[in-house]
Amino acid sequence: MSKKSSIAKSKVVVFVVGLWFFTFTLAWGAQATTIGDDVGREVEIPSPCERIISLSPSNTEIVFALSLGEKLVGVTTYCNYPEEAREKEKVGTLNEINLEKVVELEPDLVLASSLTPPEVVERLGGLGITVFVLDPHSIDEVIGDVEKVGIISGAEDKGQELKEAMEQKIEEVKSKVSHLSPEERPTVFHLIWHEPLWTAGKDTFINEFITLAGGQNVVADLSGYITVDLEEFVRRNPDIITVVENPGEGGDLSYQFLLSDGRLRMIKAIQDHKVFPVDGDIVSRSGPRVVDALYMYACIIHPEIFGEYEYQK
Repeated sequence: MSKKSSIAKSKVVVFVVGLWFFTFTLAWGAQATTIGDDVGREVEIPSPCERIISLSPSNTEIVFALSLGEKLVGVTTYCNYPEEAREKEKVGTLNEINLEKVVELEPDLVLASSLTPPEVVERLGGLGITVFVLDPHSIDEVIGDVEKVGIISGAEDKGQELKEAMEQKIEEVKSKVSHLSPEERPTVFHLIWHEPLWTAGKDTFINEFITLAGGQNVVADLSGYITVDLEEFVRRNPDIITVVENPGEGGDLSYQFLLSDGRLRMIKAIQDHKVFPVDGDIVSRSGPRVVDALYMYACIIHPEIFGEYEYQK
């Protein structure tokens, strides 16, 4: 064998070995990633994820915000935002999932929520389907979930970009109200429903919106989502009332109750015409629009700083 042939053969061997090593490295990198979900489960995520099913509106909004709408093959009947979500295959409601439909859609990732029945999560896992549960309890945890979904779905850069944008919007609101004294922070009552009077105390997203936006939750001494009687509502006498409105017939019943019930006429917020309807989807979903909800509360509580609030049905 000539010297030139020997050198050429050596180069081929080096190239083949290098190609094998490169391919092996890619394959190794493409193997499953293990990451903890919001209920303490260590979940092995296949890579890459090409077919995603969302079992809650919040999760659906995260997927679209990460520009992964094309990978979303199934959603619940409640997933109505963005508009494209309405066109996706339906796999059931929040707590009644059609397992046959899920299996038929052949997902490699299912994004569940705290409302997904545990037996559904277990059953899907038993069928070899990867299920990742999202259950955030604060704005920071929502941002963390956005980042997690970005990582497990192959959109890590987009997830980081969205995380930073959300954090920036929050800091903008916080910085503009940081100088306010307690006397400059109006009291706010959030009405979810009027029969009975259902509201939000501490340890809720609503409380966080109110506090970060420069207000004081008038029922912050109570915890979670609770009911109060009418006399207690009047006694609390909030400066501002926000009230959930939902689309469709009867969606404004609670708002109409506040304006028409004579027993409430002595409440300061009603006397001062500071009763504001808010979009129930925006204020209740733990997805990327939590920053929109925060800014909405900032406009309601401090229009002199953030501009007048405009409710859009």
